[in-house]
Amino acid sequence: MIAATIDIGTNTTLALLADGDGSDLKVLKDQQTPNRLGESMREDNEISAHAIAMNVDLLGEIMRDYRRYGAEDFAVCGTSALRRARNRDEFVSAVRDVFDLQVDILSGTDEAALTFAGAVSGKEIYPHEKIGVIDLGGGSTEVIEGQGLHAGQSCSLDMGAVYLTNEYFMTEEIPSVKTIERLRLDVRERLIQLLNSLRDGVYPWLLVGGTAVTLSMLKQGLRRYDADRIRGSQLTLKDIKPLCNSFIGKHPEELQALPGMPLSRGKYILAGTLLMIELFDALQIEQAEVSERGLRHGLWLMKFAKRGIA
Repeated sequence: MIAATIDIGTNTTLALLADGDGSDLKVLKDQQTPNRLGESMREDNEISAHAIAMNVDLLGEIMRDYRRYGAEDFAVCGTSALRRARNRDEFVSAVRDVFDLQVDILSGTDEAALTFAGAVSGKEIYPHEKIGVIDLGGGSTEVIEGQGLHAGQSCSLDMGAVYLTNEYFMTEEIPSVKTIERLRLDVRERLIQLLNSLRDGVYPWLLVGGTAVTLSMLKQGLRRYDADRIRGSQLTLKDIKPLCNSFIGKHPEELQALPGMPLSRGKYILAGTLLMIELFDALQIEQAEVSERGLRHGLWLMKFAKRGIA
């Protein structure tokens, strides 16, 4: 069955078109489009009417395009931005009225389980092999421990690249050293409290999400997204820290102009990279593998391959 899953994130809408069976899926098309949901959130945690209309239009464009490629069915979910939004029901109703389609707003726990399932799909993993997954997103970060293809305990951290940027960097065009250090210290304190239960084991780690993919692209000198080059690439602190240092002192427009920087990522890459460094330190990670898969793949397997996600 050819079907599509659409993950409406805080900064990006990710859309997967795939065919497959119960064991795995075959990717036919996979696209990422900036949606600016997190950027449009007002202080009262409401999404502007313009942003709702723009994102409903974006969904329509994706669905029309994917139907041309044979999509028979769609599953749509929302994550951190829609969890936070006081008027999320307005967005859900708009999508239902226009497309007769339900948007499932995922809890942090469900987001973690689906992300884990998607990240490990397609990999050769023994049933009792332990593995960890980190999904550093725009609005939240999921840290999941699992065994084989099944997720275990997880933490959904209420911080991501977009929200950290909005919280710490909005008053300065170029963040000062003092502001950067304040972000680091605050993140470190929050990670100690939330990740303490996940520090007992040392696992191979998988990284998913826009920050990890962007860092892999910049490390490799990729000018455009290439799933085959992203898949299985490695990141260490020795890779990430020099990249982070190169971001400091630059205007977001300079960062956006870097060769290979994905659209609308330059503004958020510094905060995302600082958070990634703190996660590596808190979890004592020496090296992690970057995956091009994620929540949208897990959602596809659950909805269309009828795979149990636990």
